[in-house]
Amino acid sequence: MDDNNNTIQDSSVNQNAAQATPAAPVAPQPAVQPQATQPAAPNQSVIYQQPGYYARPVTPVPYGYGVYARPVQPVQPVQPVQPVQTMLPVQPVQTYQARPAAQTYTQPLKTVETKPASSQGSQGSGEEKKRSIVMPVIFSIAIGLLVIYALAQSVYVVQLNRKLDKLSKSAETTVETEPDESVPEESGEPTESEEPKETEESAKPGFSIDKTNPDRKVLSTTEIVAEASPATIPVYIMRGKGSSAKKTASGTGFIITKDGYIVTNAHVVQYVTDSPTKYFVTVLLPDDEKPVEAEIIGSDTQTDIAVLKVNADKTLPCLKFGDSDKLMSGETVIAIGNALGQLDDTVTVGVVSATNRDISNSGYTMKVIQTDAAINNGNSGGPLINSYGEVVGITNAKIATSTSEGLGFAIPVNSVKEIIESLINNGKVVNRPFLGFSVKYFAEGENEDSDGEAGVYVMEIIKNGPAAKAGIKVGDRLVSLDGVEIKTTNDIMTVRDAHKVGDKIDCVVSRDGSNTTLSLTIGDSGDYQTNAPSNKEDDEDYDD
Repeated sequence: MDDNNNTIQDSSVNQNAAQATPAAPVAPQPAVQPQATQPAAPNQSVIYQQPGYYARPVTPVPYGYGVYARPVQPVQPVQPVQPVQTMLPVQPVQTYQARPAAQTYTQPLKTVETKPASSQGSQGSGEEKKRSIVMPVIFSIAIGLLVIYALAQSVYVVQLNRKLDKLSKSAETTVETEPDESVPEESGEPTESEEPKETEESAKPGFSIDKTNPDRKVLSTTEIVAEASPATIPVYIMRGKGSSAKKTASGTGFIITKDGYIVTNAHVVQYVTDSPTKYFVTVLLPDDEKPVEAEIIGSDTQTDIAVLKVNADKTLPCLKFGDSDKLMSGETVIAIGNALGQLDDTVTVGVVSATNRDISNSGYTMKVIQTDAAINNGNSGGPLINSYGEVVGITNAKIATSTSEGLGFAIPVNSVKEIIESLINNGKVVNRPFLGFSVKYFAEGENEDSDGEAGVYVMEIIKNGPAAKAGIKVGDRLVSLDGVEIKTTNDIMTVRDAHKVGDKIDCVVSRDGSNTTLSLTIGDSGDYQTNAPSNKEDDEDYDD
């Protein structure tokens, strides 16, 4: 019975325990052997065990009396203690496939939550934003200022060059005048110099000779002739009208502009300027078979220069001007002209014999270039060309005797450049000092109309000219001008050319045995310009 009770107790305990809480998985244990059939004294230290359970010892009770042993109360199972993990479990590494290089991915922008301005973080980010904005702005402003400065410098240089060009051109073409002093106070008669027309004409910018040659290089004689010959043309003076007109004189000219301005000598067209109703001038243009009539724009006997103009329906070849001041003795020069009035395009070659010779022309002394290049009749007005193909002189005279040869002369272009420009712009020479009288030197005892004293005497007075207004008379002997003693006619030219139009000078003359001082106001030659009458007979033909 004890065995049965024990067995029942064990099984009941097991059943209750199994019903109470499911057993945690444990390793299988060997079955517990039943106790001995004979009761034994309970041992307090003995614990009856089942897998996963423990039990209190059963308190013994006396047999009999219907008392049975109390089953062992089930005890909550002991939860197994999980082992402490000292290391984190190793997570498996995920593998990724590399993206293609050409493929790009963008992530959506995260919205940034703005924080109050009072926080330190917001202040830092604000300052960084300001820096990121301010620095590019400053850099852009600096670049802009540099660009503006460079543009301003460029504009300033361009304007300065233009002003310098205008000043140089005006200095070459005009001479300053004093308008209030051009007329003597004692004369109440109006003169041409008082009219504003002359001032306006002289102020015209008009035509200006360009002496620049960007392609300047030494040329051979054949190259020079090939360039210069087409622009060097024959000039003919014709008398009569229509088909009955015949050639009276001939010379040479050269074209200086593509629209038909031509330079020649004043004495070549002298017949036409003296008698325009009887004579006219014609020229033979390149590639033309018949001469065409030309207009005389202006003529100046003092410098022996005249300018013609033709109206051509084509662009004409023209010559370039050089700098005659740079000529040196021994330098090669070429002359082209209408020799004898029949042999046009005649070329002669020589050297510069001298650069500053004085010759007399219609009572005026001229500075000319001397050359041994052959100058024939009909060459007058033709070009004298240097080795660069530039015109440096205008042939105008020669000296031919039985004992000399090779003495040709040409007018330096630098001395007549302003004359040519003035003739084209105004039809006459303006702003050139003018005294208004002509003189002649007499040795002692030669002048029968005076006391016989040697000196320079006044032979002619221009009506209403500067000398006439000053009180100078024919027969007066010039003692001094502007303090300079007058011994030769060249002394007068030196004083005159040292002044400008409108200047007042003292003129001392000897009259009736006593000296008189007069005040002379230098006039403008354009106001009194006249052409001396020709000494040739109208019926006489000549080749110049």
